[in-house]
Amino acid sequence: MKERLKFVGLYFFYWLVVFILQKPIFLLFQFSESKKHGFSDWIGTITHGFCMDISATGYCTLFPLLLLLISCFTSSNLWVKKITKGYTYLLISILSLLFVADLFLYKYWGFRIDTTPLFYLKTPKDAMASGTWGEYISSLITLTIYILLLLKLFKIFWTKTKDFPSHSYLTIAPLLLLFGLLFLGIRGGIGVSTMNAGYVYFSESTFLNHAAINPTWNFLNSCTKSNDFDKQYRFMDDADATKLVNQLNTPQDSTYNHLSLLKTNKPNIILIIMEGIGSNMIETLGGKQGVAPNLCKYTQEGICFTNFFASSFRTDRGLVAILSGYPAQPTNSLMKFPNKTQKLPILTQDLRANGYNTAFYYGGDDNFTNLHSYLVTAGYQTIVNEHDFKGKEMSTKWGAYDHILFQRVKEDLRHIEEPFFKTILTLNSHEPFDVPSHVLDEPYPNSVHYTDSCIGNFIEDYKKLDIWENSLIIILPDHAFRYPLDLDNATPWRYRIPMIWLGGAIDSTQTINKTCGQVDLASTLLNQLNISSKRFTFSHDIMSSNHPEYAFYSFIDGFGLITKQDTALYDYGGRRTIRTNNEETIEKGKAYLQKLYDDIAIR
Repeated sequence: MKERLKFVGLYFFYWLVVFILQKPIFLLFQFSESKKHGFSDWIGTITHGFCMDISATGYCTLFPLLLLLISCFTSSNLWVKKITKGYTYLLISILSLLFVADLFLYKYWGFRIDTTPLFYLKTPKDAMASGTWGEYISSLITLTIYILLLLKLFKIFWTKTKDFPSHSYLTIAPLLLLFGLLFLGIRGGIGVSTMNAGYVYFSESTFLNHAAINPTWNFLNSCTKSNDFDKQYRFMDDADATKLVNQLNTPQDSTYNHLSLLKTNKPNIILIIMEGIGSNMIETLGGKQGVAPNLCKYTQEGICFTNFFASSFRTDRGLVAILSGYPAQPTNSLMKFPNKTQKLPILTQDLRANGYNTAFYYGGDDNFTNLHSYLVTAGYQTIVNEHDFKGKEMSTKWGAYDHILFQRVKEDLRHIEEPFFKTILTLNSHEPFDVPSHVLDEPYPNSVHYTDSCIGNFIEDYKKLDIWENSLIIILPDHAFRYPLDLDNATPWRYRIPMIWLGGAIDSTQTINKTCGQVDLASTLLNQLNISSKRFTFSHDIMSSNHPEYAFYSFIDGFGLITKQDTALYDYGGRRTIRTNNEETIEKGKAYLQKLYDDIAIR
């Protein structure tokens, strides 16, 4: 009996030690952030994260424990140790890869690893384009060292185990008891709530709370809640949620007046979606100096929306917010679910129904993140992607350079029927910021400067064409970039982005300070064109007098709700309010998120 029980104890202890050691390793890898905190905080990540380490260890121990239980009924038990050894080697390989990937991704993403990388690995070439060769070599070396360390620890454990006697019926009851204890450990105890990130949150610092999270548990947890939309983010009764959302959407003015921004209701439209360029890169919006001179000029030359927010932090989520007027979700990307996106309204469909010729331009692989299926559903008649470029036109990582992409658009403008709607998605201001010009020292601002020059050259050339006078150019990003890298992933500055309207079709230069977001573009544009926007239920017309002024954005397992009176941030993982002036705003944000998931579930 004792040999089996000792085996289970040692095996459990091995994985527990592995998971505990991951925390100081993570803190050392993120030293630029962790050095801001004291030794007691480092210890706090271990002590507070211990319960989640127990849960993850329980998952790892279940299978060997099942083998031991079966072995109580067999005459030969050599197979137990052989299978357990093979299983452990496989687990070491998989969990090491998971942990090392988390070490390198966290500095860019600002959250612990979940199933997001699996979605991007459907197109490996594009998934790898975000990193540099130096980072991949470093990660490979780190992975090798880490696996060797785990194998060395496992060898120490293995030498302390012994063979088991056959037909050990007396051991069945203790092993079944251990099964029960493992399930309790996995569950997080006997309380009403089960193990969640809130169990390990202990600090006002989001980084320290993230450091306490076990990446293996976090990954497994995200695997279990991808599709059950109607069960996620339940805060209150449906009637209460509906009431709060209705309050949020209450018109600011009982009378309806609409301010027209355009001289015509059927202009040619070019939508430029910039990769990851937030307001923090635009000096006239309070951002970094000298990075984007053209965008700075256009904020004063056209119509500038100064209090405009991204819906999320990734391209696939931002595109759905822009083109479908549909809010991003904290832990999902709707592009993963073509059966859902095909039921969403998409701006292109309404424009085509009103006589517009449509085209989408992207220098990369549009199969990445299921983008192609979304574009086809949207009804784009022409889709230009990386296969339309070659040779020196291509960057070393993502695809065609932005200046080449804009050159292709200019060539197509020579033979296009009006009115047209062209969408241009840039890409070179994405990691690893591979651009052909080197003006600024920092890679990210330098890549923004390059894309800004491409946009400036395109627009200045476009101004010389006859169609300029009947054209509307809308410039906004898919999301903002986390700059600097120690910027908290929940803070509003992380999501504040520019939206600029230019062209001969605009009526006058002006600045619009209303609080709004990406999801509001669809209704705002359609109403300017005298096209119904009723299908876009989450989108509001910014230029109506009764526009409900707020912006909602999501980060991993949390949300931000910005109103005229309040900025409310809520961390669902930690079940805590990060920031608010009025708890009622938090409740409205919860209600909004709940109703959003209800809407997804029925699509």
